[in-house]
Amino acid sequence: MPLKNYRGISYIVEYPVYEPAEDTFLLLRKAKCRGKVLEIGTGSGLIAIYFSRMGLQVDAVDISDNSLECARYNCSLNNVKVKLFHSDLYQAVKGKYDTILFNPPYLPVVDGTEGSVAWDGGIDGFAVTRRFLASTSGHLAEGGSIYMILSDLTNINSLVNEFSDFHFTLLGSEHFETETIHAYELKIRR
Repeated sequence: MPLKNYRGISYIVEYPVYEPAEDTFLLLRKAKCRGKVLEIGTGSGLIAIYFSRMGLQVDAVDISDNSLECARYNCSLNNVKVKLFHSDLYQAVKGKYDTILFNPPYLPVVDGTEGSVAWDGGIDGFAVTRRFLASTSGHLAEGGSIYMILSDLTNINSLVNEFSDFHFTLLGSEHFETETIHAYELKIRR
């Protein structure tokens, strides 16, 4: 497996771990992390490592043992301390965070077709995102921000309407191949 590099961070990725791609890099460019940070679905650990190197306290979770093993290796490779643990979204998460990062599985998948947990967002692309947003308020500190990626292959307006207790702010977009991905900041409406 070849060693890769992003802005001075060395990392490796081996299947079935999600390889950092355009969505990962868009989230890294647009997120303005502060305070205590949580990354949901860390994958290779690149995002957690990036913000840990900026001096932030970062916890990161993933449902995949392969991803956690990869992230641990990459943290060690970059000599950073990130608290990594196994969790299905917030299942094993305790406490509140000032910043929560999530590059969810957002691709719509036809019913009956099984896809990778790294990109399978269910029929409408929001199966995992809905569960994430429904349980976020207990883990986001007062005035905290969520940064996440959404795709124009989904009906983003329906998600915004469904979760009207969040204020969605579009931070930037990037078009590639057959879709446009969008980076959003979400804040709980008080």
